Amino acid sequence: MIDQIKQVNVIDYIVIAGYLLMLTGTGLYVTRFNKNADDFFKGGGKIPWWISGLSTFVAGFSAFMFVGAAGYTYRKGIGSAVLFTSAFWGYGLGYFVYAARWKRARLSSPMEFLTRRFSQGTTYYYTLLSIVPAVMGLGLGIYILCIFVATALGIMSFSVTVGFVTLSGLEISMIVTGIVLLIYTSAGGLWAVMITDVMQFFIILIVTVLIFPLAFFALGGSGGFFHAFTRIANETPPGYLSFGDVVRNPLFYVAYLFSTFIGYNAAWHIGQRYYSVPTERDARKISVLCALLSLTIPVLWIAPTMAGRVLFPDMAGLWPQLSEPSEASFVTLALSLLPNGLIGLTISAILAATMTHTDTALNYLASILVRDVYMRLKRTFSNSVPSERRQLFVARVTTFTLGFLAIATAIIVQRTKGVFDFALLYYSWFGPSMMTPVMLGFLYSKTPSWSAIASATASLAVVLVCNTVVDVRPYQYEVNIFGGILVSAAVFFLSALWPERDAAALERIEAFAADLRTPATGKSSVWDRNALQSYLVVGVLIVVIGGALLLLLLVPAGIEVRTLTLIMGVVTMALGGAMLLYFRRQIPASGEPAGKKG
Repeated sequence: MIDQIKQVNVIDYIVIAGYLLMLTGTGLYVTRFNKNADDFFKGGGKIPWWISGLSTFVAGFSAFMFVGAAGYTYRKGIGSAVLFTSAFWGYGLGYFVYAARWKRARLSSPMEFLTRRFSQGTTYYYTLLSIVPAVMGLGLGIYILCIFVATALGIMSFSVTVGFVTLSGLEISMIVTGIVLLIYTSAGGLWAVMITDVMQFFIILIVTVLIFPLAFFALGGSGGFFHAFTRIANETPPGYLSFGDVVRNPLFYVAYLFSTFIGYNAAWHIGQRYYSVPTERDARKISVLCALLSLTIPVLWIAPTMAGRVLFPDMAGLWPQLSEPSEASFVTLALSLLPNGLIGLTISAILAATMTHTDTALNYLASILVRDVYMRLKRTFSNSVPSERRQLFVARVTTFTLGFLAIATAIIVQRTKGVFDFALLYYSWFGPSMMTPVMLGFLYSKTPSWSAIASATASLAVVLVCNTVVDVRPYQYEVNIFGGILVSAAVFFLSALWPERDAAALERIEAFAADLRTPATGKSSVWDRNALQSYLVVGVLIVVIGGALLLLLLVPAGIEVRTLTLIMGVVTMALGGAMLLYFRRQIPASGEPAGKKG
């Protein structure tokens, strides 16, 4: 039998506080990695591929994976595996097509692609349409995250008055979360984002690896681990272990797959990861790593949630205050199966899932505003180029400002309760319509400089009509995806009937096409000091996480929990130790990378 659902205690608070301090401290330490804006926004193009790969993978996570996706699995069953492993196909397309092209594009910010392939006006147009919903998305992410964090911590009913303002426990949690984000992203730049993403990957992995077997041991009871599968087969609703939902709703699943192709190849943060590594071979390695993780890691939370369908058949009775109680299924497993301390680690994992998504967005949004707007406006109106020191200062101020706006958005959403549905509708309108020209622009260079604006505008107009004039409510998601892609692609290719006539634009487009044909071999980052220092930082963080797991063995728990915690702690510390050993061998006492002179 499983234990009663627990409440967090002081041990959990210590674990969560320690996690937040590690994030903040890492960001402040990594400030030394940034000598200029190029370091801040792309790591100088020297970030090791495995760090960039793990960061890319977890950047696609948010609290949604432990909340919304878990709820979908709880309700639909094994068909959810089709959805939540579909990133495998998206990264597969990246390996064969887009990873190398992003690296060959030789960019300093993601939207610089629009300027090189289309025009500066296209960059301004996309910036205008992208920044506001992106900031709103950051705020919504913080809001959704903190609903569950505040509930788990038992501070929803807490309030404090500061001057003339009374803040709820939920708002306090959003402010604290946002401040931590602001400190480490505005201080450390992309290096801080990626290094902390690696730390957060291990926290997420540890929690899911622990809950996976524990859920099946609990469900199997005296019959053992494998008896749990028999119970799932016998006690779940009819069709729960079939792909009937896929057969009944094929358009939804195909639309989701197409959105995956777009999201994992054309999204700005994906491009930023691909060009932040030294070579296009490294970029392809990122695709392979992410594809394998996308095929395997989701199983670690899909399977336990399916077990939770039998363990907790009345989720509404457990969480009557939630509008969709099934979304608390993964959290319920953690609160039931794990001892205090590991519950704090689970809350940290949910924090980590959203932190990785949010810190990535903050960095690439800042890179767009600084590199594609501020720098170009400075050249246009003052005919000058800001110094590297000035660019780095503006980058940090911009990141801080965006983060502050995200926190404010989260508080506004919490108080108005009216923005969420609008934001969801807004994103479904804009994503496919605007990203399709990006994907096609890498493959076809015969369209004129205005083709992306025309494609996106026509597609947005059609999708808007379909959502306001025509009643498509049962299939709104599918219409937005297919309509956005098809109209945008059609206008894009039709624009080729009017070839580019401006000589400067034609020269720019042809130069970009030539770059895409030229391999980006680059130089390995193995002797780069920042790249080597990243092994030191990541190694220390992983050792600390492993040590924390071993300390949690002091908390009373069942034999299965203690055994798994011991194994995870030892393995984690060994992995961190291996990274530290590698660093020591590469940088001897003299301070020079080993082998550099040879």
